[in-house]
Amino acid sequence: MRPRVILRLARREVRALFDAPGGPLVVGIFWLVSSFILVAHLHQFRVETLEIAQSGRLRSGPLGVHINDAVVRPFLLNLGSILVFFVPLLTMRTFAEERRSGGLELLLSQPLCGAEALLGKFLGATLALGACLAILVPQGVALAFVSHPDWGAVGAGVLGLICLGTLFLAVGILVSVLSRSQVEAAVLGLGTLLAVVIGPGAIRPSGARGEAFVEFISIMTRFQDFTRGVVDPAHLLFLGGLTLVVLAVALRCLDLVRWQG
Repeated sequence: MRPRVILRLARREVRALFDAPGGPLVVGIFWLVSSFILVAHLHQFRVETLEIAQSGRLRSGPLGVHINDAVVRPFLLNLGSILVFFVPLLTMRTFAEERRSGGLELLLSQPLCGAEALLGKFLGATLALGACLAILVPQGVALAFVSHPDWGAVGAGVLGLICLGTLFLAVGILVSVLSRSQVEAAVLGLGTLLAVVIGPGAIRPSGARGEAFVEFISIMTRFQDFTRGVVDPAHLLFLGGLTLVVLAVALRCLDLVRWQG
């Protein structure tokens, strides 16, 4: 495993993504959508705070609305949901475009192992996701101006969002390895992520063991704990381990594609 090769592939992947018109457009739309969601939650928070103040509850009792509960947590939950739609757009070209253009055979014919190619593509996609999530920095500054959030809980929520995003990237890359066009990879990636996110919630188990199993496999349930400010090592191990498993499956599929030609 050669880190320089992986970094070179990651830079190549990021450059290819942002040289195409679609890359900056995806990032820009993500910034726009996330900012709109934040402004909507802030507006609702202001309305609820004014209603409490006018009713006198602000003076006579404990404050019932906190910015973490009213703004930060639902905002992060919404971001986790919209990643389902944006991540396939970031990963659809990683291997599918290489297969369509015949560049995959050329890439893998170089003195390059499959793991280096996979990790380089994954790192490039992670950097692209980082460009999308970079909007959280100015949004956090804006929150600091209008209120006083619990920054520990905010950090836990952002950590959960990053773990969720990297898992989605791994799934998107696996689908891209198995696809022969960008459109096919985007559609199949979206369908797979929707199944991963919505599937456990659609299961109606019977008995305590069944409910415990569904809760165990539910990714969004674990992400919700992060948005509450809870950093559970079990959640980190589960999401990180699942990401590694998906990447291992993608590597195996890449090897099969490589030998099949």
